[in-house]
Amino acid sequence: MSCLSKRLSLFLSIVSSFFILFSTPAFCADEPIATLTEFSGTVLINSRGSWGVEPRENLPLYSQDKVVTRIGNATITFNDGATLKIKNNSNVLIEEREKEKGLTSKVKAIERRVLLFLGKLMFKTGKEKVETRFETSTAVLGIRGTAGILSIGPDGRTYIHFTEGAAAYTIGDFIEGVATDVPVKMADLNPVQRATFVANAAADQLTRTEAKFVAGLVPQAQVALAKGIADEVSAWELLAYGEYLLESPDAAVVEGARKQIIDARKAIEDAKKAQQDAIRDGADPAFKIFTPDDPGFDVTPGQTKKDTVS
Repeated sequence: MSCLSKRLSLFLSIVSSFFILFSTPAFCADEPIATLTEFSGTVLINSRGSWGVEPRENLPLYSQDKVVTRIGNATITFNDGATLKIKNNSNVLIEEREKEKGLTSKVKAIERRVLLFLGKLMFKTGKEKVETRFETSTAVLGIRGTAGILSIGPDGRTYIHFTEGAAAYTIGDFIEGVATDVPVKMADLNPVQRATFVANAAADQLTRTEAKFVAGLVPQAQVALAKGIADEVSAWELLAYGEYLLESPDAAVVEGARKQIIDARKAIEDAKKAQQDAIRDGADPAFKIFTPDDPGFDVTPGQTKKDTVS
């Protein structure tokens, strides 16, 4: 199994524990649920468990993919025509599931889940009957046949403004209106956002280290170390997501978040052990990515403390 395959397998094994809210299987990972139709500025994509996916127009997006902006914007268009226009300093995860409805005659329906961890998005539902659920740490909203703006203010509170229709149901607290934009410096300090940029930087470093190994410039142990670092910070990112959702008003979400936190912590310890093994096998121990809680970390994608293989 390649380094990339192992990293993807580890990531998916952790993230799968997070989505116990839905009892039916997720869509096939090979079937896109949306596309990235527009983007500008700094946009990071995690697709099918891997960071470092280059954004481009009409890029396919899959269930459990993430779109993260800094000073940039992105538009997601789902297969049913629904759109999400993601603004600056935002962190969004999308998911779709099939579920059965009805007591006697079971009818399959699509349930869409959009998690907003930071920032602001403009939404408009599509033509097909899709049950859409928006989530933040303080609120859950079900919508259908609506349009509006979902945002999180500098105080962490959730705001909702409908330009068409209204919520089908709500759980938790939200404020009618549109939140003030979160300043870039404040957004960069958000634990989820910081963890995202670190995970992206580590994935980028792993890719470059693998290329150096193929060129015969570094030993296999250096790839193993880079992979261990990428696995560790990916787990830190999932830990940040889990901790963020511990305050959710939905008990099922909280239960899933707690399990994710346990799994992420174990994955962190496993990744640290893998790094120690790689160093023992001859990897340069000075090669290290900034960790999410390091105050010296600059969120500019790709930064490392010491790039020994580039």
